[in-house]
Formats: sequence, C-alpha cells, structure tokens
Amino acid sequence: MKKLVIDIETVGIPWEEHDSYVREYLIKGQTEDGAEETKRAGGLSPFRGRIVAIGVINIDDGRSCALFEVPGQTDVRVEKAGSRTYISGTEKQILEKFWDWFDVDARFISFNGRQFDGPFLMIRSAVNGISPKRDLVGYRYQMHPNCDLREALNFHGTTNSRQSKFNLDLACKAFGIATSKSEGMDGRAVESFYRAGRHREIADYCLEDVRATLELYEKIAPTILILNKEFRDSEEREARGRKEESPVLPTSEAPFVASVTQTSLALSAALDVTEPEPVAAATTQALVFEKLIKSEEPEEEIPSGV
Repeated sequence: MKKLVIDIETVGIPWEEHDSYVREYLIKGQTEDGAEETKRAGGLSPFRGRIVAIGVINIDDGRSCALFEVPGQTDVRVEKAGSRTYISGTEKQILEKFWDWFDVDARFISFNGRQFDGPFLMIRSAVNGISPKRDLVGYRYQMHPNCDLREALNFHGTTNSRQSKFNLDLACKAFGIATSKSEGMDGRAVESFYRAGRHREIADYCLEDVRATLELYEKIAPTILILNKEFRDSEEREARGRKEESPVLPTSEAPFVASVTQTSLALSAALDVTEPEPVAAATTQALVFEKLIKSEEPEEEIPSGV
C-alpha cells in the first residue's frame, strides 16, 4: 500500500474571462468590499480556478514529485533532481500523470484534503475529461484510506470555533515542525508568482508544504491517528503482511538464536570425531575374549586311579 502525502496549489481564472452572467451571479447582493473579495478568491473554487501544482511524497521510499502547469506548454517534460522529480505540462497532463501514479488502495494523506484538495482534484479531473481512480473525500470519520490531518486535529469538527481556527503553518509551529512559509512566499503569493511565470518556484513551494504535512503526519500517526479504528486496522494489516513476507526475529532474540546455532555446529563437529573407548572397557572386553578362547580348548584327562 502506497502512503502518499499530497498538496495542491491553485489559481483563479481571471475575473474578466468569466461571462457576464457568472460575474453577476457571484457578486449579487454583496457589498463593494465583499464583491472585491469574491473576485480575488477564484483559486478557492474548482469551478472558478485551476490546479497549477501537485506535490506528492511517497512515505515508503521518500521519493517526491512536483507536477506543475506551464501556460503555453503542450508537451510533458520530466526533470530529475536527486530524489525529486519535476513533471510539467498542461493542467490535464499533470492530472493524468497524478492518477497514473496513484494506486486505487493508496492512503491519501493531506491537510484539509477532505474540504479542499480532494474535491478540487476530482472536479478538475472531471472538467478535463479524466476519471478519478477513487473518491478522495469518502466517509468523514475514517482516517483510512483518506487521512485528513486537519480533521484529525479538530476531531471532525467537534471542537469550538476558537480551538479549530488553525492552518498548516500554525499546526506545524505547535508541534515544533519547520514551517513551509517564508518571507514573500505563502499561499497568497501563488497567484502573483503564476502570473509572473515563476512556475518552478510554485512547484518547490508546493513540495515544502508536502514536507511539512509529512512531518506533521509522523507526529500524530502514533498518538492521535492510531485511535481511529480504520487507521489502526490498516496499520495492523500492513504489519502482518510485512511479517509474512519477510519474517524477522526481534533484536532481543537474535543473540540467543546465534548462540544456539553456534552450539549446534560445535556439537555436530564433535560427533564426527570417533573417540577411543575407555581403557577400563577395553580391558574388560579382552578378559572376556581370553576366557572364551580357553573354554574352547579340550580339558586334560585325569589319570584313573588318582
């Protein structure tokens, strides 16, 4: 089972590119300030925005991949840099590559993926004529196969609004994890970077978000996520499968087994050597043979009259 940590970056379709009916519908009844905010928030909707980067880390082997869109580029380009792979192309092409890599039984690990990344990936795939391999939203109270860390940390929305107001940056800082945010680069800057043609930098930023999400996952997997039944059952099944494929003795047993093996080899070598019989046993055996030989000799006749 693949365990994939995933994050996406999105941008809005320019307001002017929407037809007049859509623009009217979106800002109807809003104040001037509210209308301006709606115009800027296109990247939050899969109907008004597009995916410009997908970051993925495979927990099992540590490999990472950034798939990103480059406007005007029609071919798929692949570049490798250490354990990282960069794949660029159109939105449709990077979505196709994403689903090619995504196994149907893979664990989809995200931060706020149930509300944002999952629906966005599925809807934008459908818009581009691509069939998703799996529902990335699923049942809200499960932590496998869809594992939303934000849902785990707000206990599926049961905490009050003051407790549940946090983002990935704040959660990472609380757990002592290096944040993905830097001066001049955060989620709000993605759109301006995109318009400026800084697509590779968006891909790197996306991978930093994935790295932070991975480290947060490693913090809460053994403490909070393990309390979820579906998550725990999945971990136990995987552990049993690894044990059946390659049984490994616990470290505490290894010295004992090694000593038993060494003793057995020494014993086998000793058994191959024929030891001489004890001297006492050999002497007794010689006396018996001598008596038997003598008993076979004819007895001397005793003269009559004696």
